[in-house]
Amino acid sequence: MDSSKKNFHKKAFTLIETLITICIITITISAVFFAKKTIKENNIKSLIMQIRKYDIALNNFTEKYHALPGDIADTVTYGITETNSGGNGDNVVTDRLQRVMMANGEISNFWMHLSKARMLDEIYDGGEDSDAKIGNTFPISKVGEKIGIIAFGADGKTFYQIGFYTADSDRLYTNNGSLRTDEAFLFDKKIDDGNPRKGRVVAAGGNLLNTLENDECVKFNEYSESAVGPSCQLRIEAR
Repeated sequence: MDSSKKNFHKKAFTLIETLITICIITITISAVFFAKKTIKENNIKSLIMQIRKYDIALNNFTEKYHALPGDIADTVTYGITETNSGGNGDNVVTDRLQRVMMANGEISNFWMHLSKARMLDEIYDGGEDSDAKIGNTFPISKVGEKIGIIAFGADGKTFYQIGFYTADSDRLYTNNGSLRTDEAFLFDKKIDDGNPRKGRVVAAGGNLLNTLENDECVKFNEYSESAVGPSCQLRIEAR
């Protein structure tokens, strides 16, 4: 075989190798992309199921006791707890000062009453102030890193907020570093309208509960695509 044919075959073989390598890289990148997409969608499905479970528990509680957990007036009479941890019975879940500022009173007892009444298979302790902890007093969100879900009342409704971080003797704190914008959007889109400013699911922000301003999570009335890292909290109307 002359040198020109040898060079031709060598170049052809090199081209085939290159194409095979490109194909392998493309397939690998696609596999990683779809794996990440599947994991994200599964996580969001888990969060949706978590919120639906809490809705069912809340509805079962109110149907049985004709009152909201946390706010129910006399837990001993109803056999929910051995010592009274009831609220004022005004049908609004608040703290001891009838605000939504502190991790105590009805806000801390909300999840404890659901668990004591066996409406949930989770156990919560009703811890107050600095004793109020993620996982012990408030549920851990299925999406996010050690982010708590806190329930409260406002405007005649009951809400969950994904964003509880910690609490001390003065107040509770929420954290914008709870959900990424793509996670917040996907969750909102699947159970509501995908609009962060209206509907059942809205974007929340800041370190105060029920603050509906978050310029990092939301740009031009849409979930921001430019946000880097977790920047969202969500307030979800209980139903």
